[in-house]
Amino acid sequence: MRPEFRFPAASFLLKMTGNHFKRTAASPAGHDTAIKGWPWTEDTHSWVEPTSLAMIALRVTGCGGDKRIAEGVRLLLDRQLSRGGWNYGNTTVFGTELAALPESTGLALAALPRLADKQDVSRSIARLKDTIKTLTTPFSLGWAILGLSAWGERPRDANALIDRCLKRQDRYGAYDTSLIGLMIVARKAEGGLIHAFS
Repeated sequence: MRPEFRFPAASFLLKMTGNHFKRTAASPAGHDTAIKGWPWTEDTHSWVEPTSLAMIALRVTGCGGDKRIAEGVRLLLDRQLSRGGWNYGNTTVFGTELAALPESTGLALAALPRLADKQDVSRSIARLKDTIKTLTTPFSLGWAILGLSAWGERPRDANALIDRCLKRQDRYGAYDTSLIGLMIVARKAEGGLIHAFS
């Protein structure tokens, strides 16, 4: 049985595309608005984080060969910033390049192993490696570790960084279940998510 029939959520993801339109010269955004990725909610534009999450989910459920994955790769590479990294989904707005976010960069890197050449994401890997020691929140740190791990660039002190992050609960209060889960996955999936499920 085909994976999309075994997993109704995979079937839903394969059908979901959001709104896409041809970019005009007057557009304030610098990315290709016609590439189909995934939106956060129906009838909105595609963004980096939901596209990355959808690609990971489809790949681990056996739908990695679908043409939507190839389109997702195109979207992520198109949205990569010239200095490396990704943000929520724009590259430039009114000609100004936006800043990279570690969680968006980690998510995109986690989705792309074996789909893109390492050379194509090398600036993003380098940028994340330069900033990972400064990350203190579980969402940013967890995805940064998973993104680097997917490309064989897991920090040697990844577990110490996770422990430091978890220790911050003593001061700021308990993290919710999804963040604790992300920390556990970041600790255990030493080769990244795709490797862990293949």
